[in-house]
Amino acid sequence: MGTILGFAAVLMWAVLALLTARSGAVPPFQLAAMTFPIAAVIGVVALRLRGGSLAVFRQRPAVWLLGVGGLFGYHALYFAALRNAPAAQAGLIAYLWPLLIVLGSAALPGERLRWFHIVGALCGLAG
Repeated sequence: MGTILGFAAVLMWAVLALLTARSGAVPPFQLAAMTFPIAAVIGVVALRLRGGSLAVFRQRPAVWLLGVGGLFGYHALYFAALRNAPAAQAGLIAYLWPLLIVLGSAALPGERLRWFHIVGALCGLAG
């Protein structure tokens, strides 16, 4: 089951830019607002089918604000970028964020950039 879910996740990630480009004149915030409830319903149904409890959703409001706000903001800005820039360039910039997080984490207190961070960054840039 895990392999099927992993394949589905990769497939959805792979077609995100294509579907965004094909969404026509739907504004980015509206597109995000339309897709998030669909994902929420699918997630709750999947949780209930596995016998999970809705108690997992009991979180502090700050956690919900950061989680949902961050995901919503990311996708709304991603959709806006694909509307205003060529898809290849916008996608390249959007998917550099894991690399930038690794490199930027060196600026955090008590952290430093180590050799394996550099090697990982070079591997990521090499493709």
